[in-house]
Amino acid sequence: MITTNSFSQKKSDKHYFGNVSAEDFANSSYAIDTSADAVYLFHNASSHHVGNSSGWFSVVFEVHTRIRLLRKKSFTDLATVEIPLHKWKNDKDRITDIQAATYNIENGKVVATTLDKSSFLTIKDGDDQIMKFTYPNIREGSIIEYTYKKTIPVAEYLPSWTFQGQYPKLESIFETEVPDFLEFVTMNQGYLKVTDEKVSYSEDNFFIVDQSASTHAGTETISLRSTTVKHTWIYKNVPGLKTEEYISQLGNYVQRVSFQFSAVHFADIAPKYYLHSWTEAADELMKDKDFGADLSKNNGWLKDEIAASIDGEKDPLLKAENLYNAVRDNYKSNNEYTFILSQPLKKTVQAKSGNVADINLLLVAMLRNEGFTANPLLLSTRDNGRTFDQYPIMDKFNYVIAELEIGETIYLLDASDPDLGFNKLNPECYNGNGRVITAKPFLVNLSPDILKEATVSSVFLINGENGMSGTSSTLMGDIESANMRIDMKKENEESYFKNIQKSFSYDVKMDNKHIDSLKLPGMPVSVQYDFNFRMDDDIIYFNPILSENVYKTNPFKSAKRFYPVEMPYCMDETYILDMEIPEGYVVDELPKPEKAMMNEKDGFYEYLIQQADGHIQLRSRLKLNKAVYDPAYYETLRNFFAFVVQKQNEQIVFKKK
Repeated sequence: MITTNSFSQKKSDKHYFGNVSAEDFANSSYAIDTSADAVYLFHNASSHHVGNSSGWFSVVFEVHTRIRLLRKKSFTDLATVEIPLHKWKNDKDRITDIQAATYNIENGKVVATTLDKSSFLTIKDGDDQIMKFTYPNIREGSIIEYTYKKTIPVAEYLPSWTFQGQYPKLESIFETEVPDFLEFVTMNQGYLKVTDEKVSYSEDNFFIVDQSASTHAGTETISLRSTTVKHTWIYKNVPGLKTEEYISQLGNYVQRVSFQFSAVHFADIAPKYYLHSWTEAADELMKDKDFGADLSKNNGWLKDEIAASIDGEKDPLLKAENLYNAVRDNYKSNNEYTFILSQPLKKTVQAKSGNVADINLLLVAMLRNEGFTANPLLLSTRDNGRTFDQYPIMDKFNYVIAELEIGETIYLLDASDPDLGFNKLNPECYNGNGRVITAKPFLVNLSPDILKEATVSSVFLINGENGMSGTSSTLMGDIESANMRIDMKKENEESYFKNIQKSFSYDVKMDNKHIDSLKLPGMPVSVQYDFNFRMDDDIIYFNPILSENVYKTNPFKSAKRFYPVEMPYCMDETYILDMEIPEGYVVDELPKPEKAMMNEKDGFYEYLIQQADGHIQLRSRLKLNKAVYDPAYYETLRNFFAFVVQKQNEQIVFKKK
């Protein structure tokens, strides 16, 4: 078995294993990130096809990595390397030519500690395996290096490559070389600009051994000549990605290239396509017994269940709401996120429990049985990462809900979450687009930009017998109400109000504490309490925005950001205060009323305060009309929130008369 293919990216001297010099230890930090705990000197890989002994092709995947360890913090992440080895239907991945070493500088010379064969351990991981090794003799300033070749016995699988990770990389190169009779769809993601990208063509000979052939030797060797397409991506000075506030899934924005096998075509043979259209994929799903096969049947056994749920209601919308409420309230989810049924719908009705798909596809079946236009809607939750709208790559999806159409209006229903109301979804579901599975599949916009969340808090303070007496009331939006219901299953009201009490800068006593509508999904939750405190100092510094409502620090700390800001929803937070000036005091200083716009139309923050007739009145409102902001707007957003933090932490100064 031979092939003329090889990793033809011409190696410079530095790319040969073991070619580490004293000059490589000169830097104690690197300009790309002077605070980095480690830096990849290079992180390169290639893949190419070779003929195999099974009558087809394998993929050879070669990796070469060299890293400078600068601080001990990086040891936990980088000192041990794990290489996954997958078990395929009739074969498995194999590792060859693996080498690893640690390099240190001693007395001005480079000393290498090389791992022997016994250092590379293969451990079982379910049906797969992991090859694992740990670098010896590492210290701050060490250089570590490894290289290996992995043969994957499947022509239709090209490994993806991630150019970006937790630590910065001075260089990351990936090269694929594919015979032109194999077609792959290339999918790029990330926000970095490629340093260089090249495509070239060459002619190569492949030799395939067919052991099933009937010859006197028992095998037949086939020689195949083909044009190969070589694609190279080069990234230089790649910054490390760090988790920050307001991000759905960091993996959505890592610079990466991945591949999906799409077709085989030879000159004299009709092409065979493997990547279906969405219409074909939807048709297969609706015929699949583990998804949609039972949804359109005349499920007569549902008759009694439906009749009890709709309770004689005739109005279409109210009837649909009754069905939804009945499924949500009477079926318990095991919180397994999937779009695949774990059991037949009939068994779900009997058990009154199941996974997300069991419950929501049952709701679709019940709605259809009553004559509604209802369909499954596939999506990927925020933690699961983004899908590709153009291609039906099913392993990107992990959730299914019900899509209901009444007239011209579409309703999105998730009966697996007991804390949601009709036509309400958890913010986790808002992660790009969802795909409605019907004869003509279509996209539904599930961007966080379409979620509007309004919260109103009001505080009234008057002079009482024991100092200042106040009343606080907060009316939450749909999402915060749902989150509150979840939180209150983990803690009781007493501990909730104790945490509020601790947030005050004064010794506060609280009475008449109430949380309303906790057990009414779809209704806004409201929180009320009375409180009182004393202020006796000659000079009092008083923040008119109570601590529980204030932004104490800017959530956007980094000077730069290379991926979008993804808030869970568009926010509209209003805080209103009406307080009497404390008895025996005068106002010495009052913050200035101010208003700041966010890109003219994307939102605003207003801080309107005045003193009149012995009262101080304040209206603080933060409104953002977008939830997702491109990296280009990050500095503007960061400066905007810096202004919000500044204003919300300004204080009124009271002085004794």
